[in-house]
Amino acid sequence: MATTHKLPVGPWRAILETALYANSVRKTTMAELYRLSTRQPEVIVTSEPMYRPQQFGLPRNAKVLVSQDGRVVGRTARARRLVREMGRKKVEMYQGILREAVYHFNRREGLWLEGIVGLHPDFMLKAHLVSPVTDAKNMLDWGLNFTPWMEPWTRLYRKSRILDEPDIIVFADPEWSHPDFPDGLVIVDESENCVAILGMRYFGERKKATLTLAWTCGVRQNMVACHGGIKKIGNKPPVAVFGLSGSGKSSITNSHDHAGTLKKSEKVTVIHDDAFLVDLDNNISVALEPSLFDKTDAVGFRDPQIRYFFTAQNVAVNMLPDGTKRLVAYDVRNRNGRCIKSRDMFNHDDSCERPGKVIWLQKDPSLPPICRVKTVGLAVAMGASLSTMRAKGVENVDPEELKKLVIEPFANPFSVHPLMWDCRQFKKLFKMGTECYIMNTYAFGLPTALTDIPKELSLGIVTELVRENIEWKDWKSFPGLQIPRNGRELFGSDYEKKYKPPKTREYLEYLRDRMQDRITYLSNKRDIDHDMDSAFIDPLVEARTVIDRILSPI
Repeated sequence: MATTHKLPVGPWRAILETALYANSVRKTTMAELYRLSTRQPEVIVTSEPMYRPQQFGLPRNAKVLVSQDGRVVGRTARARRLVREMGRKKVEMYQGILREAVYHFNRREGLWLEGIVGLHPDFMLKAHLVSPVTDAKNMLDWGLNFTPWMEPWTRLYRKSRILDEPDIIVFADPEWSHPDFPDGLVIVDESENCVAILGMRYFGERKKATLTLAWTCGVRQNMVACHGGIKKIGNKPPVAVFGLSGSGKSSITNSHDHAGTLKKSEKVTVIHDDAFLVDLDNNISVALEPSLFDKTDAVGFRDPQIRYFFTAQNVAVNMLPDGTKRLVAYDVRNRNGRCIKSRDMFNHDDSCERPGKVIWLQKDPSLPPICRVKTVGLAVAMGASLSTMRAKGVENVDPEELKKLVIEPFANPFSVHPLMWDCRQFKKLFKMGTECYIMNTYAFGLPTALTDIPKELSLGIVTELVRENIEWKDWKSFPGLQIPRNGRELFGSDYEKKYKPPKTREYLEYLRDRMQDRITYLSNKRDIDHDMDSAFIDPLVEARTVIDRILSPI
């Protein structure tokens, strides 16, 4: 496998790459994977036509295939182990486990699919997925989600910038089991771009593992790793929104009219709603995937958007009297039904310039629907302490955990490189002139008296942000943040009544506690994990100190 990597191959990559060359493993194609998937016992061949299958070398009459995973239909973060965090004894233990897993894998028939991550010559990485033949559907979906090693993508790859990075290797064996790891095991060595996914069926583990390695490569190339959406509206600088699934990231990015608030002349061009890189040296934002991996909970029966589907996972199927098998979404079978679909359903492009505006989507009731961040330091601090709630069904976690607010730096739970790397890269981005905003897309107020923030309001806010129509005033209770002065004029007569931050002691104590949550989280990253700098905590401490003075005047 060709590589321009300067360092010698380490043990983790050696174990995984060697697995590709066993007698039991052969290179495969999208056409073979489709044929194998149609015969895979748990896969359903629906009557829904696949969108433009010929571009992948598939039959013109190819259908949308549906796979079902069983009990687990989301990511399992607790299964992940990072090589850089392992002590020597752990390294020896996990390398032994991995060698044993590869041995048993190579005793069965295996397939090797090659692909490409990145859609612009500025950043394109070759990637390899190796799995047992019984996992053909997940391999097919991986090729549909990224780009398989075939024209026209290989032609673009040959013209791409040479990166001093090894190819990505993703090894996945869903049939693996181990009594000590009932939830499966993911071993990540980001320094050598390889990952092993053991005992896990969910396709999202393969997708995010691939993106995880690509993001880290990007940061090493002086790029900003972005788990978010980016779009252009008219001739304005791009807008990037960052948030976990369920925060409104896809709804905001993919909306073509912002709930009717955009004019026809304000044409929307979507780059991507989930993953991209910002090249700080060359002023380019690059999408990493050509397709969308979206939830189907809002997809109706015979919904027009189904015509853009390539494939689906964990979605119900119904047989009609005429014998046709149709998708039944709305998450009636289970939570987190998913599809891979084409961006052709709206106007799109593969790249654009760096974002002019970054929006942190937060589910934090102490914050109003929109704030402007005045300083670079606070912009980074609020991103590094991004507060949200877990989306139902997206992660394999205890139901009680879904009720709790969590902090997820830069809305990227898949990041495996040090947090400080991201802080430094976002600092560079903001110092270059990119503006920062915070949008609460959940509800505002005290926990016992919340006022909902509807999606239509969030979309309208983005419209007025792009138009530069919002006038700002300092939020005296939170130094460094500003709130709209003309919210009533732009967003309705009741905007101030619903969303103006009160000055009551009860609210200020709640706001202060939320600030302290952020400070505590980042301080622990500094003091325990040694992965944070006080410079990115101080702006929050200064803001909290102001509230302390208000609450306890001398």
